[in-house]
Amino acid sequence: MDIVETFQNHFGSGNASTHDFTLVEYRPNFFIGIDKFDHVCVVKSSGLHRFPIKYKTQKISIECNMKVCYELNGKPYDDTVHIIRCLSEVKREKYIFLELSMVLIQEGDKSEEAIIETFNILRTFFNDKKELSDNELIGLYAELYTICSFHESLEIEKYWQSRDRMKFDFSISEKVKLEVKATVKNIRTHHFRHEQLMTEVYDIFVLSYLLRYDDEGLSLFELLMSCKKIMANDSRKLLRINYVLKNVEESRLKHLRFNRAYTEANRHIYRAADIPKFRENTPRGVANAEYDCVLDNVEFIEDDLFIDIAKSNSVGAQNV
Repeated sequence: MDIVETFQNHFGSGNASTHDFTLVEYRPNFFIGIDKFDHVCVVKSSGLHRFPIKYKTQKISIECNMKVCYELNGKPYDDTVHIIRCLSEVKREKYIFLELSMVLIQEGDKSEEAIIETFNILRTFFNDKKELSDNELIGLYAELYTICSFHESLEIEKYWQSRDRMKFDFSISEKVKLEVKATVKNIRTHHFRHEQLMTEVYDIFVLSYLLRYDDEGLSLFELLMSCKKIMANDSRKLLRINYVLKNVEESRLKHLRFNRAYTEANRHIYRAADIPKFRENTPRGVANAEYDCVLDNVEFIEDDLFIDIAKSNSVGAQNV
């Protein structure tokens, strides 16, 4: 049972704690629950007797080394703990808070400094509000579809960029890169930065999608939820997934649907070396050169060949 299901099974709305907190133990020394104001909380036993620390923003608060009385399994306990609270009243933000808190705390070293770092990451995450454009969502759809398609063969999610707008969508190794492009047009035309196609330093591949809208097709929301399970223990990737779920209305994510059979039939992998482009390196004093490339007449390679190349060049293979 995941952390959200555990919370839902134990805590409903309007049942604020009669103690400082009412909690359940989700992991050893890792508690989730509610406070007397019905705020969702994550509590970690401190075991220290340092000076208390408090920080608060509009959506998140943190208290370190606080002496509290909490209820656990119907019994009261006194303890010194670290507390992170979600002050938002939005249900989906409460659930995202739980998921991210658990992963971030588990990745840390359980120290007071690590708890504060978790708070800072959550503070930045919840303060960052941006409505994504349709083009950005379509691009994300293609990246997530790639993760689901190549999860079993490559565990390609390990190589997904940790933040948006990096030079390549997937870095298989220092040398092998994969850029994902998608279009809803009938012509396979994609926009590239000049650096994404120059192959003197990198062995670059381009995974190109033609997408067709379909009310009965696979939705972006479904892809997000599938990828959330795949990357449940990677905080950086989970932050990217939940950023979209936080900032884009669920109805919009569910409405963005594409025909899966058409996607599969029109998904091709190309070597960047074979794609029409300017052959010159970027001249000195010139930056951010971009242009469109038509791939309709470019020969593509089979998925199995790309998988073999990626496996033989992956970070793990190089360290053997």
